Amino acid sequence: SSGINAEYGDCYNERVILSACGVGACIALTLLNKGLSIEKSAPATLMRNMDIVLAFIVQVFLFNEEVEWRSVLGAVLIVASAVSVTLERALCPNYFWQI
Repeated sequence: SSGINAEYGDCYNERVILSACGVGACIALTLLNKGLSIEKSAPATLMRNMDIVLAFIVQVFLFNEEVEWRSVLGAVLIVASAVSVTLERALCPNYFWQI
């Protein structure tokens, strides 16, 4: 047969997926650098850690992986720290962020 799989072998789909992941990671890093140049590093870094929570959600719902209590606890701690920093910044804008 003369198709893409015959031309590139069985790993064509994996190459496409890995290439898309590479392009997505490059875009994410570019946007992270732009965000760090605009915002102070403490809140931006906390928001960056939300990638861990997103990866956890993808792992559970897309790949049907088992959920361990430590993973849930880690995701809850990351979300709680990001929410607390956001609330502190909204409620006390001149306290911590002037340091």
